[in-house]
Amino acid sequence: MLTLIIDCIFSFINTYNNALSTLTVGGIAWYVFWRAKKDEKQNAAIILVMDIRHAEQVVQSLLTLLEKGIIDRGLKNILYENNWKKYKHLFAKELSTDDFSAFNRFFDACIEISDAKNRMDELFYENIKAKTSIAQNKILNIENLSTPEGQTKRNDIINSMNTETFIFDPNDPKTIILKNLQNIGQLSNTFAFEKLKKIAGL
Repeated sequence: MLTLIIDCIFSFINTYNNALSTLTVGGIAWYVFWRAKKDEKQNAAIILVMDIRHAEQVVQSLLTLLEKGIIDRGLKNILYENNWKKYKHLFAKELSTDDFSAFNRFFDACIEISDAKNRMDELFYENIKAKTSIAQNKILNIENLSTPEGQTKRNDIINSMNTETFIFDPNDPKTIILKNLQNIGQLSNTFAFEKLKKIAGL
């Protein structure tokens, strides 16, 4: 009888220890998961705060150039990557619908400015390639290229191409940049940005 009682006590202790071990392991796993999610959210918030500050600095410099009537392909990059699109799902609980709208408007304007700048760059290099192709064709069509007269014609073609500065420069990308610059606003002055800074621990 005593043996049975002792067996029952040990069985109870083993069951209790197993349950406690399972609970402890589960608790640790849950904490590690929660901490990783928290760190991911904080890191994302830090990246977004840096993106917004960088974009606003670029916008200020662009507005200064705009006052001088300068919008060309020499514009700085406003965004290198759309991190808001990548990370916004992490802030669904902390940010309101209005906050999301403010961030969406800001980053959409940044993307439009960035795309328009890229189109300006692409058109510029396409024009350079076309100009180079025309010059090459003209040089190859010179008769007796190896003669002094041929070399003079060749040099004249090269000089005329180098001194001709015209590059086709369509207004559409500039219009898009101008419209978005005028409407972008300053996100860092909003409550939504303050919430993001708080999440970032800044």
